[in-house]
Amino acid sequence: MNKICSVIFLLFLIALLFSCGSGPDKEEQVYVRIPIEYRKASSIKLSEFVESIDVVPLETTEDNLIGEVGRIVFIDNKYYIKSTNGRQNAKIFVFNTDGNFLFKIDHRGVGPGEYVEMMDFQILQDSLLMTVSNGDYKTNLYNLQGNFIKQLNFRYNIAEIQPLVNGTILLYHFSLKETNMNVLCKLDSVFNIDYSFFEFSKTSVAKTCQINANAFSVCDEKVYFNYPFCDTIYQIAGQKYSPAYYIDFGNKKHPEGLITEKDGILEIEAKVKRLESVMSLYTYDITPRFVYLGFDDFERNVYMSLYSLQTGKVLTGRTIIDDLYFPGNRMVLTHNNIAVNMDKEELLWHIEPRVLLEGYETTRNSMNKEAWNAFCEKHPRLVSICSKLKEDDNPVLLRVKLKSSDNKK
Repeated sequence: MNKICSVIFLLFLIALLFSCGSGPDKEEQVYVRIPIEYRKASSIKLSEFVESIDVVPLETTEDNLIGEVGRIVFIDNKYYIKSTNGRQNAKIFVFNTDGNFLFKIDHRGVGPGEYVEMMDFQILQDSLLMTVSNGDYKTNLYNLQGNFIKQLNFRYNIAEIQPLVNGTILLYHFSLKETNMNVLCKLDSVFNIDYSFFEFSKTSVAKTCQINANAFSVCDEKVYFNYPFCDTIYQIAGQKYSPAYYIDFGNKKHPEGLITEKDGILEIEAKVKRLESVMSLYTYDITPRFVYLGFDDFERNVYMSLYSLQTGKVLTGRTIIDDLYFPGNRMVLTHNNIAVNMDKEELLWHIEPRVLLEGYETTRNSMNKEAWNAFCEKHPRLVSICSKLKEDDNPVLLRVKLKSSDNKK
């Protein structure tokens, strides 16, 4: 009996190590496990993870109406925000640190430097790199004011770009026939292809019909990578890669063998919907102190988790409850209001004006004159912003500084 138990335990360990076994081979099997507790009614209070919030109202004009936010890059005291309408009509709107609108980058068309569709963009040292399509695959280079410089001399179906500190670039792409099924490609500082790596199986290729908000994250010069329906975040070192974080959804993870190489996006969606409950990582980012995770379930309910690298504590919730500014105000997370990325140790979180306005009105109506005057003296900028805000304005950008483990309320 003891031998049988030992064998079962050994098999369990092997299954755990290869929980993302349909992906590429792993160089090492050393990683941090992040346990996720799943409850639809789960909530997180702001005081549990927030040290401070800087509120940036994004100016609204007829020329800069923001739809769905795909990426926010903060550089040289400017916010570059990719906005789409259902993944189409992509533009980049640029704002200063006060939220004043500066200009937009919009080159939709079929001529040189123009595009029908924009997939992704990233800021290099002094230029903007954009992957675009006119029915084919192109990568264009613009300056930081959006003026076209040149088209690069390769045509990969690129999902995401990641600039590195040494001036080189990583590409996550789907032109796998050209790279022997390797999904990552390294460019040198003058945009020549250096090498390809991270081989995909045919089953993993089927999963790429789903595109997540983030594939890459960079922290302290370490590069991380994740792809759809994979519960492992890999660390990249040159052409080698190894598991860094295992997102343990418990019995809510995708079953092995659920998705096959013949499945397209409709087949995958149908299979996922038939499951009683399953979780998928949608976005993530890594800082020296935290791993930030955004994920959804089979009903498209959206959750966020914060894992402290200092304490090992995990906060997970579907609803954010304000107990710092507008007490009792609540925000249910959706794909349109979850933070998609971070800037250093701060979440760049775009929220609809309605969320702030509801909290503002409820708080003001619940206080007597003396209490409201005290509130206004304590939060003058917040009150000033909310008093001018309209429900149909552009989203409000929150820079959320995360609380350190030794700074507890």
